[in-house]
Amino acid sequence: MELDINAYRRLIAIGSALSEEKDIHDLLAQILREAKLMAGAAAGCLYLRTELGTLEAVVAASETLHDTLNSFKGDNEEAFPELFLHHRDGSPNLENAASRSVHQAKTIYVDGMSSLEGTIPVAGARSALTVPLTSQSERPMGVLQLLSAKNSDAQDVGFPQELVPFIESLASLATMALQNRRLLDQQVVLKTQLETQVDERTEELRLTLEKLSEANVILKDLNTIDAVTRIKNRRYFDDIAVQEWRRAVRQQYPMTLMLLDIDNFKWVNDNLGHLAGDACLHSVAESIDELFNRPSDVVARYGGDEFIVIMPYIRHDNAMIYAERVRDAVSKRELVVDGQIVKVTISIGVASGMPDASITDIRQLIARSDEALYEAKADGRNRVAGIDINTSLKLGS
Repeated sequence: MELDINAYRRLIAIGSALSEEKDIHDLLAQILREAKLMAGAAAGCLYLRTELGTLEAVVAASETLHDTLNSFKGDNEEAFPELFLHHRDGSPNLENAASRSVHQAKTIYVDGMSSLEGTIPVAGARSALTVPLTSQSERPMGVLQLLSAKNSDAQDVGFPQELVPFIESLASLATMALQNRRLLDQQVVLKTQLETQVDERTEELRLTLEKLSEANVILKDLNTIDAVTRIKNRRYFDDIAVQEWRRAVRQQYPMTLMLLDIDNFKWVNDNLGHLAGDACLHSVAESIDELFNRPSDVVARYGGDEFIVIMPYIRHDNAMIYAERVRDAVSKRELVVDGQIVKVTISIGVASGMPDASITDIRQLIARSDEALYEAKADGRNRVAGIDINTSLKLGS
């Protein structure tokens, strides 16, 4: 009865340690130590099943090894050798008590020298109790083997039958510890895999977003480019003109708008065809765009054969000089269409002004540049006409 009480207490203590002990080897060593102490065994070993079809001793305790508990390295390797679960022909190895216990998933009790021959790999063992590490859902993971039971007088005796359930309980605790460790290892692996997958998906998402952002920038840029002339289109001008005017109002600097129109463009379309007309538009746009190199300058196609230029920070007298350069450059440019040299001219209307009470909206500047363009056309075309809104001074060339 005293044995039962002490055994139960030890089982409870080990069960508590099962949830607290972090190191699986230390826990298995504690279980083996308790089993050896409870059974009065001279030696004991925990074998675990390997993927190579063998049983490997991972924890061993022996009186001949100064009663130390070690992982299966060094001196213990000779005392508790690796055991094969199958013969060379593939048949199960039932001659050895440990491998037989694994195959049959049951406790093997051997008592007496004659019964032990060939079944125990440890020399000098007088008795053996081999308990499989089993679970309900898996094949045995290994065995807990105790050797040479001794009484209090150190005499060889058999293992008491009433002790077997306690040793089997200890084996169950060892199985639980191994299963917990396996689950923990699987969780670590799964966590690592998940983190790796998350990192990979995050990187893929980042690259996709980068490509999408790049594509969006390209698409946005394409949406602001005129397909014929390859300069900015009317939509872009409408947006940027409002932004530039607001900035000019805040910072109080002058703004100039140029409205440019190709002279007699209808004649080009009617006599040379629309493809020649498109080539003409592209050539004129190129001539204009080449002369405006400041980051703040914007050249855009305004519609039909009209172009428009925004020039922040430019006063009216300087704007007129720029406009004359543009007019001269276009008039000197030659366009070859079907082997025929085509030359065109442009008329330019310039409107400049500082935001104040007399000019409060960008549309006013556009309207005044349109008036100046009309004057340039009326004056014979291939002309520049301009107006300084703040002074109402009109200039022309």
